[in-house]
Amino acid sequence: MEITKSVFYVLEIVGTIAFAVSGAMVAIERKLDLFGVIFLGIITAVGGGMIRDVLIGSFPPAMFVNMEYVITECAVSIAVFLAAYFASGTYFKNTRLIDTVNNVFDAVGLGAFSVTGTRIGISAGYSENAFMCIFLGMLTGIGGGLLRDMMSLSIPFVLRKRIYAVAAIAGACLYYLLFRLKANDPISIFSAVGLTCLIRILATKYGWNLPVAVPKNQSTQEKQD
Repeated sequence: MEITKSVFYVLEIVGTIAFAVSGAMVAIERKLDLFGVIFLGIITAVGGGMIRDVLIGSFPPAMFVNMEYVITECAVSIAVFLAAYFASGTYFKNTRLIDTVNNVFDAVGLGAFSVTGTRIGISAGYSENAFMCIFLGMLTGIGGGLLRDMMSLSIPFVLRKRIYAVAAIAGACLYYLLFRLKANDPISIFSAVGLTCLIRILATKYGWNLPVAVPKNQSTQEKQD
């Protein structure tokens, strides 16, 4: 049990750092100031967990109790901002590389939080409710990104490309299934996180998207955009 708790703590820290980096990079891309970068970094990292905690009646949400997560998010967001501010020439010239790094961090954060969200649903007494646990896992993984995109006046990424939510659902389903089969917990955790990351990265690399209803005469490029 102690090993499982340690694994989940490390997973939450990894997810926090990954999403904070992702949120800060999006904020910089949107030309927000230092406060905006920090705020979006925090929202991306804890937004999904905050919504999850409200849904299951856990008050106050974990972000207001475990301050080490918020402190970590602030530190990471500031570090990303300083890198872009003091090395702006290098930072903005390598937008393709930055986008790749952002996608990798985003995939790691998505996998980590999808699993922790499912686990929290199980721990909250909903272990017999598969839909509830998987939904909480998905919401924890994508909620922060939804809030981030809405606050930066973008159509949420999760609603338009790269089967983002599907990856979160797949990871949450795998973890829940392995939990019900009483599989070794660390193996279940890393298998579910790995599956989410794999789907997310492959979807980005190969441009996998769910079908979109568009006019028949619309070009392929327009469909992808």
